[in-house]
Amino acid sequence: MPPNLARYLNKILFVSIPALFDDGTARPYTLIGAEMNGLWLQSEALTDRLLREDGRDLARMNPAVFVPFAQIAGVLVATSVPSPADECTPRTLPATATAATSARPPSKGEPAKLASPPKPPKRKRGH
Repeated sequence: MPPNLARYLNKILFVSIPALFDDGTARPYTLIGAEMNGLWLQSEALTDRLLREDGRDLARMNPAVFVPFAQIAGVLVATSVPSPADECTPRTLPATATAATSARPPSKGEPAKLASPPKPPKRKRGH
């Protein structure tokens, strides 16, 4: 049975809208509402994509955008909560976290060093 979208109201969904973003990448949006024909979504990227410079006053009012299902390639929603052991895996870390661990870019002629993944936080005993 498909998930009921109403339970994701005011939560972040990842939605691919190729009609607006040519790369088809799913981007994060806040789900404001769901109707039979589409979704009401809110995000700064979506607002910037749809408004011209003279409409920037509207951007400050947190507008919602209706996107018909015909324009949506896919919707990704979390169906479970990650376990504490999964929270520190390299797959769940943002790309900037692993990139920030490298000290500096190699100079000309110096071989590139691979950044080591960050160490997981120490757990307190008895918890």
